[in-house]
Amino acid sequence: MPRRSVVTWNAMLTGYTSQREKAKECAFDGLVLFREMLIDVCGEKPNDTTMVCVLSAISQLGMLETGVCIHGYMEKATSNSENNVFIGTGLVDMYSKCGCLDNAYGIFIQMKVKNVLTWTAMATGLAIHGKGKESLELLDVMMESGVKPNAVTFTSLFSACCHSGLVEEGVHLFKNMRGRYGVEPQIQHYGCVVDLLGRAGHLEEAYELIRGLTVKPDAILWRSLMSACQVHGDFVLGEKIAKMLLGLGVDLEDSGEDYVALSNVYSSAERWEDVEMVRKEMKVKRVETKAGASLVHGISN
Repeated sequence: MPRRSVVTWNAMLTGYTSQREKAKECAFDGLVLFREMLIDVCGEKPNDTTMVCVLSAISQLGMLETGVCIHGYMEKATSNSENNVFIGTGLVDMYSKCGCLDNAYGIFIQMKVKNVLTWTAMATGLAIHGKGKESLELLDVMMESGVKPNAVTFTSLFSACCHSGLVEEGVHLFKNMRGRYGVEPQIQHYGCVVDLLGRAGHLEEAYELIRGLTVKPDAILWRSLMSACQVHGDFVLGEKIAKMLLGLGVDLEDSGEDYVALSNVYSSAERWEDVEMVRKEMKVKRVETKAGASLVHGISN
């Protein structure tokens, strides 16, 4: 293009910072593109959208020094950058994910306007740093401020409970999602609570939670619980879940992971005949394991 407007640059930066595959590589390319924008002969200056994209890229990369430089640049080049709710939210997210929770909280407190994204970014930051109770307390302040949480907010809150081992608090929050906060639990929320219960060894409670789903639970939920069964040595429930997974009719490529898990359950219980049975069944069905997956662990000849 012989000439690029700020909209053109922003379109490319948005593309780079919104990729899921090779996210860090694309985020780095986005920062390189931003540098090219600053020295481009057309002289287009970054706007608020540009800076939100740049902050997102830095958050994904965890580059604190670069983030501090960008923050300083914004303070000089943009008037009242922190009064912009989107830039302020980007700064909170960036500092949190770069390890500077105090800086993130300082900006959060100074912001005059906060939307649900701002509150969620702060809750996520607290969760990342293992401050589960503070994250839950933030929810109460958020409600008092007249901002209602959304599905993403609750994912962050459940993550905070998992990192801090707040089982009772997490379950209580889950039970009040719909009635008190008006948010319908989604499959990812069930996954978070199953993970929370599984880590704490409440395997039967997690099992009943999945069975009580009004929609068909996916394989990820069951695999999460089965992994917890192996950790806590509940081989009976682990075997039940593994066999259930194999009966869900998943693709052969995915079922290889479930066969490996069932084999590992048997080997942990020293049921070597059952281990051999699983091996033979995999050969008959021509099921292959993914690279890096071990068919049996802890087995001796």
